[in-house]
Amino acid sequence: MSDSSNECCRAVEKFCLRALLVSFGFLLFWGGMMGFAWDWAVGIHGAILGIEEAGMEQFSYDAKMLNYLLMGAFKLAAILLFLIPWLVLRFSRD
Repeated sequence: MSDSSNECCRAVEKFCLRALLVSFGFLLFWGGMMGFAWDWAVGIHGAILGIEEAGMEQFSYDAKMLNYLLMGAFKLAAILLFLIPWLVLRFSRD
């Protein structure tokens, strides 16, 4: 491989690692918000959507399930788009 090709591979490798770290940082923030500010966030979203007090418990449950689903999809996307390419580039060096 030429030097410019190696430099390009290293640049992509660095990008993948940084994007993976940012993605997992975002997931940590998201999980922290779900853990510490869940009632506050659900209250705001319920008020925006016009959910009455009687339906708030079901809305909270549905919102939590949706958040867990989206967090799983986001984590899977981060692994597929950033971790696997980073591992391939990292361990395929000369």
